[in-house]
Amino acid sequence: MSENKDKRTLVSFDWAMKSILKQPQHFDVLEGFLAALLGDKNIKILEILESESSQRDEDDKFNRVDLKAKDGAGKVIIIELQYNSETDYLSRIYYGTSKVVSEYMRLSRAYGEIPKVISISIIYFDFMRDCYVAKSEMRFKNLIDGDYLNIAKTDVFAEYYFIQPKWFDDNIKNDLDEWVYMLKHSAIAEGSKAKNIERASEALDFAKMSPQEQSDYDYYWNISRRSALNTIDAAKKEERIVMAKEMLADGEPIVKIIKYTKLTENEIKDI
Repeated sequence: MSENKDKRTLVSFDWAMKSILKQPQHFDVLEGFLAALLGDKNIKILEILESESSQRDEDDKFNRVDLKAKDGAGKVIIIELQYNSETDYLSRIYYGTSKVVSEYMRLSRAYGEIPKVISISIIYFDFMRDCYVAKSEMRFKNLIDGDYLNIAKTDVFAEYYFIQPKWFDDNIKNDLDEWVYMLKHSAIAEGSKAKNIERASEALDFAKMSPQEQSDYDYYWNISRRSALNTIDAAKKEERIVMAKEMLADGEPIVKIIKYTKLTENEIKDI
């Protein structure tokens, strides 16, 4: 599938899911994305969840959206759609799914009423090597013979989906690939036919946003760029520190280490 040279530029999906896609008139965009990922074309978003705890947690509000949905079989599920930073990443998503369950128990619901939680992470740092989409789920293993067991009703456990757009090679093979292409390029690939993906091209079109939405997005984009640059600078400094350690181990003089690593004398002494 070739790239459309005349495609419109869209705002990033991770920003949109925390703002314009939370509006009921745009639920169909999220439903199309979820249909492709979960393989359920009849999934329906019922509402955006705003628990008291998530309202108190500024980091949650910035990075995560909780959706109450109904799958094609009519079962209510909770979906966490999140854009994660690298810091304490796996601990953060584990905390998020646990938080949903504790919220339901806090409301004095019966154990049997706790919904299945599906966590979906869009990742823009190196997490999975040479893989752009993966799923983690609970499985039971017989420790005697190593076989996996078929245990009834294990669908109560949380499922974790990970999407890392940078590793997608732009070779579109299915509906999910069309959405991953959009996540990677902030654009819709020519000839895309996945459910509701054309609605995404309308809802995420920067030119069609209100002046306030455009201003909010510009602010978010500038913050994201500064954060990315800080991450790059930190990585480069870490490389220089590793080089300094090696030079110190080889007995190189401080003056030479300063010259090649650009670290200060105090920074080298603190290593």
